[in-house]
Parts: sequence; structure tokens; C-alpha cells
Amino acid sequence: MPLLHSRRTEPLGQLDLFAGCTPTQLAAARQLLTLLTVEAGTVLMHEGGLGMEFLVIADGEATVTIGGRQVATLRHGDFAGEMSLLGNARRSATVTAATRLTVYVANPAEFTALLEVAPPVAARIVGTAAARQEANRQAA
Repeated sequence: MPLLHSRRTEPLGQLDLFAGCTPTQLAAARQLLTLLTVEAGTVLMHEGGLGMEFLVIADGEATVTIGGRQVATLRHGDFAGEMSLLGNARRSATVTAATRLTVYVANPAEFTALLEVAPPVAARIVGTAAARQEANRQAA
């Protein structure tokens, strides 16, 4: 997967996921996340694959497909990868960069630490994961 490290900094506090975080929580989160640029067409996560990262989109768009059918478009502030990391399960969808993306990425250990250091983020991630699981159950 072609990845380019980015020197650009996107204030985390401007992303909905991090709303409500204190300056201390934002600083801790910033230390756990790596900002990367990804070219359009790059598959970020494969349906059925192992969950090895969590990502938050800072800029650009990505498509989410299940069984080859597009089910969502992710944009600024949206995130992906949480379901398999929370449930220690295989990826439920494929996520592909529709445009050039700037994303924050966390590996499993960084993701776990992020949930611990930023309770507002943890609450949003867990709530979204539960809603996505329910939507997947209803669609099946």
C-alpha cells in the first residue's frame, strides 16, 4: 500500500471524534496517532482481513463496501477499523481511498491506549461500533 508520511498537521480538536476532549487528552491522542497521506485507489482495509489499524480521515473521501456493494462514504472526521479491533474479529468491510486521503492511523496497541487516554473518544467509538454492528445484522 503506497503511503506517504505527511508533514501537514490537522488539529485533532477540529475532528468530531475528538470534540469534548481536554487539551491534555488531545495531546495524549496526538502522541498515539500517525498522520499519513494515502493515494486514491489504495485499499486501506480488506473485508475478511485481520484488524491491524484504526484510522480517522482528516481530509479526502473513502468508500466502504461489503460484498462488493458500496454501503458508505467516509469523509473528514469519519473513522474506520474500530469494529475488528474492539471485537478481535475479521474486517467486516473493505475501505478504499476514493480520493487522496490524509488519515490518522493507530495500530492495535495505540488504539487501546487512545481509548484509555481520551474517554470522550472511547464513548463515540464504542457507540458507533455498536450501531454499525446492528446495521450489519439487519442488512444480513
